[in-house]
Amino acid sequence: MTPATAKVIIEGLKQAGINFVTTLPEFNLQPLVQAIHDDAEIIHVPVCREEEGLGICAGAYLGGKQAAMVLMNTGFLLSANILTTLHYHTQIPVLMLIGYSGGMGEPYPAHTSLAKVTEPVLRALDIPYELVGRVDAMPKAIRYAQVQARSSRQPAAILMYQDVLFT
Repeated sequence: MTPATAKVIIEGLKQAGINFVTTLPEFNLQPLVQAIHDDAEIIHVPVCREEEGLGICAGAYLGGKQAAMVLMNTGFLLSANILTTLHYHTQIPVLMLIGYSGGMGEPYPAHTSLAKVTEPVLRALDIPYELVGRVDAMPKAIRYAQVQARSSRQPAAILMYQDVLFT
């Protein structure tokens, strides 16, 4: 991801009213993580595990913040338990911006299994999502997903495809 792409995503987060973001250190997402960290209008909480970040997002929501988490699909797959037992059970919305590793054009064959299960798991958890492959489509997708999360009081996700991650 380039710094220019990160800037577009940050603007989308702000347009959607997001003011609290948790992130993990992830190579493919580093420019976005750094841009979030550097933005004075967004509270940034770096975390060590995805479940921790989603729990912190829940607390932020209860404290009046509009929260999002930035993670890769590997981390999303690790988070099914907290999404169902905390976010669904207590109706706490969260927007997830998920880097979608393993799709067509993936240079690392070991990652292709991630693409095979990411969308089926989202559907099984009844989490609405949009697969976004163009940087210029990110702000609108973020706004729409945040509206969905807030109005349904449930998680919603944006899957950031190759062209968003690597341009």
